[in-house]
Amino acid sequence: MSSKNILARYIRLSQEDENEGESNSVINQRELLKTFVKSSPDLSQYEVVEFCDDGYSGTNFDRPGVKALLEEVRAGNIQCIIVKDLSRFGRNYIDLGDYLEQIFPFLGVRFISVNDRFDSNDFDGTTGGLDVGFRNLIYSLYSRDLSQKVRSAKKTRMEKGEFISSHAPYGYAKSSENRKKLVIDEKAASIVRCIFAMAEEEKNAVQIAAHLNSENIPTPYVYKRLMGCDRKFNVVGNTNYWHNTTILTIIRDERYTGKMVNGKNRNPVVGCKHGKRVPKSEWIIVPHTHEAIISEELFASVQERFSAPVKIKMESAEVRPLMGKVKCGICRHLMRRSNSTAATAYYYCGSHQYIANSACPKDRISETSLIQTVLSVIHKQTEVMLDTKQRFDKVKIQSNNDISTLTDQIRQLQSALSKLKASKVRVYEKYKEGALDRGSYASQKADIGKEIAETDVQITKLEIAVQSRYQENGQPISIIESFKRYEEFTEFSKEMADELIDSIHIYGSEKIEIIWNHMDEYIRLIQYGEK
Repeated sequence: MSSKNILARYIRLSQEDENEGESNSVINQRELLKTFVKSSPDLSQYEVVEFCDDGYSGTNFDRPGVKALLEEVRAGNIQCIIVKDLSRFGRNYIDLGDYLEQIFPFLGVRFISVNDRFDSNDFDGTTGGLDVGFRNLIYSLYSRDLSQKVRSAKKTRMEKGEFISSHAPYGYAKSSENRKKLVIDEKAASIVRCIFAMAEEEKNAVQIAAHLNSENIPTPYVYKRLMGCDRKFNVVGNTNYWHNTTILTIIRDERYTGKMVNGKNRNPVVGCKHGKRVPKSEWIIVPHTHEAIISEELFASVQERFSAPVKIKMESAEVRPLMGKVKCGICRHLMRRSNSTAATAYYYCGSHQYIANSACPKDRISETSLIQTVLSVIHKQTEVMLDTKQRFDKVKIQSNNDISTLTDQIRQLQSALSKLKASKVRVYEKYKEGALDRGSYASQKADIGKEIAETDVQITKLEIAVQSRYQENGQPISIIESFKRYEEFTEFSKEMADELIDSIHIYGSEKIEIIWNHMDEYIRLIQYGEK
């Protein structure tokens, strides 16, 4: 970030806003904020950066744009935030109130809401009294009411057989004449037909995927990218290839028979990304809504062979602490665990089943050996962390002493500054009373003005020094506490894995890479320890 003060322009647009016209569009929000900043002389000192969440509800703060903004705020890189109205930042009045009354004032961040005529500089750690507080509550209640209306309207569209998703399924495209209707994308549809034909020939999903990879057929993700789709796909790693799960997703999609299938998931709140899967009996299925790619007879025939097995939940005493964390270092896909006992279990990359001459490691990594290696690394890192913490604590004590000394100096200079400003007023009064001639007044005014300017510069330098000390004190230590908690542990546990480890990348039996949770914090701490 620049050394200049930073103003963060935050913009949010959600699906709910479609009913409110163009006033909340990203473009109009941006233009409104630009105009406000240009017309406010006190904001001209700021360098403007923008954070945007397009398509996210304001009912919670689980949004990438606002998360990135708050991360910069915590790092001390943002001095001012500006939004169109308070509901753009958040519609949960309790969380919003916490930020406006507690968090932002504590961090020294100015907050401006243009349409609400709210500027935190006009208030002392409050949301502007009852008026803004009630407005926050109204936003929250309005959001809940709007969510219900949006959900009801969405269900009506589903029952009509309209296509309501953002992107068409592989094999289809949205009609240029009616965006709520699907039309066949013949190039991709031919691959879908090929997949069902191979399935009817009793090839399994792994064999079908391997065949498509050998023919260099673009995966749905790659194909949509080639077609210019800018959707953010949930793709693992840098290499994308056909996988058995991709094949099964296509084979089990009833939309290829010309039916519109909606309502597979139910979200507790509009905009929530964590939907709950609902039983098939509750799905909204409308036949003959678009042209079929494969016949219903072929679909039914294939389903008999590829129907998902009924999962019987078994109580298992075996704990698998690394499940879901061990990934191939090359393709970044989760490595498979052999169906063995804990003593003989191993992890392996399954890419060789799908890709000829795969660069992924062929090694079988013993689970027992991997756990012991990871535990050993954790113990070593704990030693490094604790050693760094000792040095950090010493620096923190010195920084606190420095802050106290610098703060006293600032107070003394501010007192002197007040006296100088008072002297300037007195000189003016003497001039107005005739006790000073114009020349003497101008000379004394210039001298006092020079002292005021010099004092302002000294205060600014000291305030920068104090801020620097605070940043030193703000070195990350939460990860130290996480490691310290397991200092005496001699056995590896799932609790330990979940708290410390994001993932483990395997490049072969001789090389592994551990990606810690809070990796940025970990890197900053190690760099600090190397100073």
